[in-house]
Amino acid sequence: MLHAVRVATIFGAFAVASAGTAFAQSPAEFFKDKTVTFYVGLSAGGGYDVNARVVARHIGKYIPGNPQVIVRNMPGGGGLVMTNYVANVANKDGLHIGAPQRGIPFEPLLGDHSNAKFDAVKLNWVGSANTDTSVAVVHKRTGVKTWQDLRTREKDVIVGGTGIGTESVTVPYILRNLLGFKYRVIAGYPGGSEMNLAMLRGEVDGRGTFSWTSLKPHLKEWVDTGEIIVLYQQGLRKHPDIPKIPLVMDLTDDPEIKKVLNVQFTAFELGRPYFLPENVPADRVAAIRNAFNMAMKDKDLLADADKLNQEVNPFTGEEMQKVLADIYATPKNLIERLANATKSKPDLKVLESSKTGEKK
Repeated sequence: MLHAVRVATIFGAFAVASAGTAFAQSPAEFFKDKTVTFYVGLSAGGGYDVNARVVARHIGKYIPGNPQVIVRNMPGGGGLVMTNYVANVANKDGLHIGAPQRGIPFEPLLGDHSNAKFDAVKLNWVGSANTDTSVAVVHKRTGVKTWQDLRTREKDVIVGGTGIGTESVTVPYILRNLLGFKYRVIAGYPGGSEMNLAMLRGEVDGRGTFSWTSLKPHLKEWVDTGEIIVLYQQGLRKHPDIPKIPLVMDLTDDPEIKKVLNVQFTAFELGRPYFLPENVPADRVAAIRNAFNMAMKDKDLLADADKLNQEVNPFTGEEMQKVLADIYATPKNLIERLANATKSKPDLKVLESSKTGEKK
C-alpha cells in the first residue's frame, strides 16, 4: 500500500510538473508547428471573407513561432453561428480567431439575447483591418442637394434596402425618427448592385447607407459628375477622402440623441473585427494582437489589399476593447430609445419577390 502511495505521488508530481511546463511555454514555443484558423461568419467571396484572407496570408510571419494560418467559412445566423462556436466550443488556446460581421458584437445588447451566447466585452478583440464609413446618397433628379433638404422636402425620399433587419433598412428609419429626415424604404433588394440599378432606373431615390469603400472603387465617377449627391457620412469619424461632407453625429445639438447615434454608429468603427475567445492566455493574446498590428504595416499586405480594393485603416484590439466597454455601459433608457427608433417602420414596403423576415 505504501509503495502504491509513493508511485501515485510520483506520477501526480510528474503530471503537475508537465502541466506547469506546458503552461510556461512561451508564445513562440506554443505556436511553432501549429495552425491558426480564422473563422469567417459568412460565405466565401464577400467583403468579410476577402478581408480575412488578406490578413491570414500575411499575419503568420509576425506571430511568434510562425504558424500556418488558414481561413474557414462558417456561415449561419448572420455570423452568430460562428461567433457562438469560437466563443464557446473552440479551444481557448489562441489558435481560433473569429471574424464576425461588425454588428455581431452588439447582438447581446440590441439583438435577440437568446441567440447570442457570448459576452462581447469579455472576448479578446484582436483588431480590425479597417474602420468603415457609410454615406447617404440621392440621385440628382430628386432635387435634394443637402441633408437639410431631407427635413423640408414635402415628399419622402425613397431609399433602397436589403433585408428588413439590416442597416440599409433600419438606419434610414432611425434617422427619420430621431432627426426628422423624410425617408421611406423599399426593402428586399438582393444586394448593393440591385439597389444601384434601382436608383438609376428611378425605382428609388437613393441609398440610406452606402459603404464609401464600396462606392469609391467602382462608382466614384457618379459623385464626380454630380449624378449622385453625397449628403452626409455615418460613423464616428469622417473619412479622409471626403472631409467636407458632414458627419451624421454633427447634425443634431441634442446631447441625448447624440448618445443614441453614438451607440448605433460605433458598429461602423469596428469595420472588419477579429477576436479571440475568453480565457486565452494573456501572452498569446498579446502576441496575436502585436502580429496583427505589425501585419497592418506590411508592404506586401498593403499591396495585396490594394489589388483587391480592400482599404486598410486599422483599429487596434485595445481600442476595440475600450469602445465596446463604453457602449455596454450605455444607460438603459438610451438603448431603449434606439430600439424603439429601429422598430418604428409603419410605411416600409417590401418587394413581392423578397421573403425576408423582420429581425426581432
